[in-house]
Amino acid sequence: MKSAFSFFALVTLTASSLFSADIPTLEAKAKQGDAGAQFELARAYLKGGGVEKDDRRAFELMSAAANQGHAGAMGGVGFFYASGICVPKDEAKSVEWFRKGAENGSAKAQFNLGKLLIEGRGVEKSEEEGRKWIKTAAAQNLPEAEFSMGTICYFGQYGQSKDYKAAYEYLLSAAKTGHPDALNMVGVMLEIGQGVAPDAALAVEWYRKAALQGHAKAQFNLGRMLGPQSQDPQQKTESLAWLYISGKNGDVAAVKMLDDSKADLSQEQWNKVTKQAEELEQSIRR
Repeated sequence: MKSAFSFFALVTLTASSLFSADIPTLEAKAKQGDAGAQFELARAYLKGGGVEKDDRRAFELMSAAANQGHAGAMGGVGFFYASGICVPKDEAKSVEWFRKGAENGSAKAQFNLGKLLIEGRGVEKSEEEGRKWIKTAAAQNLPEAEFSMGTICYFGQYGQSKDYKAAYEYLLSAAKTGHPDALNMVGVMLEIGQGVAPDAALAVEWYRKAALQGHAKAQFNLGRMLGPQSQDPQQKTESLAWLYISGKNGDVAAVKMLDDSKADLSQEQWNKVTKQAEELEQSIRR
């Protein structure tokens, strides 16, 4: 299992196809100086949600909202500087803006600030302060922060003692939002019995949820638990189908387990495996 550090990634400003108001209404409100409308419109221009993608326009609107004290927009400006989108990449400036957003309550800014503090990027490294900001973001139920705190507690990192019970609680909360890595780790903890009573059947359910989101390791875990040597022909076929899919997605352990099992199959049995794999792949949400 990977450490928490390798899971950190900048939380971006995701734009939905549905905003709190339509684009013309947002444009009108933004021109009147409405910070909330400026922020939503900036997200739309950044991701091309309902308008033609325009990074420069997005940055102008985000800056306007941030300068009015909009916490999310403050973090948004930090994102521009951290990513180098339409402005020179400047991690020190990104830290300044993430901190402003964090101190004003933006969970995404808190998470991103925490990440940069832990990594020592654009700021003097401080694992303890970084962890505290990530924990603050997790308390606001930001899935990325919950997942990160879960792995931090699982491995005992950045001044945090190892705590499986807390790890499970954080990961379960993130998993309930559909976070693929969290779904898989909840399955792992249920299978092994870390921080929670072992429950193989429930572990399979969580592995399946992650597998259906295209998570290669969860696909392997699901195939492994269903049993490539199962005496139930239907379950065995599904097991091998998931191993086949996981292997296609790059999981080396799945490839090996499938190769070890494939030698005992007839051509007819193998055809059933590949057919079920094709059917399962149609259900996977990327």
